[in-house]
Amino acid sequence: MKIALLAPLTRAAEIDSRGSRPRIVYDLAKGLVEKGHKVTVFGTGDSNVSGDLIKISPTSIYKMKEAENPFYQHIIYLCRMMDELIKRDEEFDIIHSHLYPEVLPITYTKLLKPPIVVTPHLYMWPELIENFEAHPEVNFMAVSEFQKESAPSVNFKDVVYNGIEVEEFNFNDSPEDYLLFFGRIKEFVEVDGKKTDPKGVTTAIKVAEKLGMKLKIAGNVESADFFDREIKPHLSEKIEFIGPIDSFGPISFEQKVKLYKNAKAFLFPIQHVEAFGMTMLESMACGTPVIGSDIGATSEAIVDGKVGFLVKPDDVNGMAEAVKKIDQIDRNYCRKYVEDNFSAKLMVERYEKVYEKILAQIT
Repeated sequence: MKIALLAPLTRAAEIDSRGSRPRIVYDLAKGLVEKGHKVTVFGTGDSNVSGDLIKISPTSIYKMKEAENPFYQHIIYLCRMMDELIKRDEEFDIIHSHLYPEVLPITYTKLLKPPIVVTPHLYMWPELIENFEAHPEVNFMAVSEFQKESAPSVNFKDVVYNGIEVEEFNFNDSPEDYLLFFGRIKEFVEVDGKKTDPKGVTTAIKVAEKLGMKLKIAGNVESADFFDREIKPHLSEKIEFIGPIDSFGPISFEQKVKLYKNAKAFLFPIQHVEAFGMTMLESMACGTPVIGSDIGATSEAIVDGKVGFLVKPDDVNGMAEAVKKIDQIDRNYCRKYVEDNFSAKLMVERYEKVYEKILAQIT
């Protein structure tokens, strides 16, 4: 098959990408090329992928000099991608988009000859569902059963879970005595005006304080006021803010893996539903069990009592009790569970079958 992959322009698609979408494109391109397919990636000029690369922007958006209007800057390059795709579409059997925002490529579907597959990597809210409903010709792929079930009116063809290269995550069966939190540090304002902590870092802090345990916090600070108000006052010798996990930041991929593998448990106390969480897979690949909020697609990654524990959202007591039981979890099983269910190889094989099925329906 001749496959076009549309990569996000915010970050480069490369092995060391900190963004989940560009890394998924990197793994897909690599796996599909190894299977003998001709792959063309539309992405940033600093991407390093298997197959051919159509350089849409000279570098990733986040590495460019600050523009007077960053929104326009991003949109201009995205439109340039669509122009290039339309000019070359006869070269491909199928087009698979992992673009951010997802809504852009589906607007162009009537101008494209090959069928298009779109994988939305986000929660399905009403406006997004309405937009997707208007394009029944698009083959949408869900990243979880929860995502698919939350939008039954959308043309979701199937579910393909995101996968990771398990070998890149070093296994460790002798962790240190600390808890770990990874996630964007921000405050979210609900439709009704209520402010929430979507990733649940404040819950993680309360759990650590209740147990008197060490907690390492890592993530990009997207709301400085929230950080100063809710996190900074709690920092101490036991509760430590490591810094942002970013390809341009102080923490490398190797350091990220080290934090995962040495943690007693990874806390995933989200308070806002998510389509899927890649950090859960990365943690378990290192052998570190996960304690997560039982909302959204969390239960599709965590088998309660086997690779971690599920608790109610914002349930500090429940999460603290789960931490006390964490030694019951077999870290070797956590690793094997990811290998058997969420590897990049499996992801590639599943998408390959999806492409074949879609192409068989139009020939």
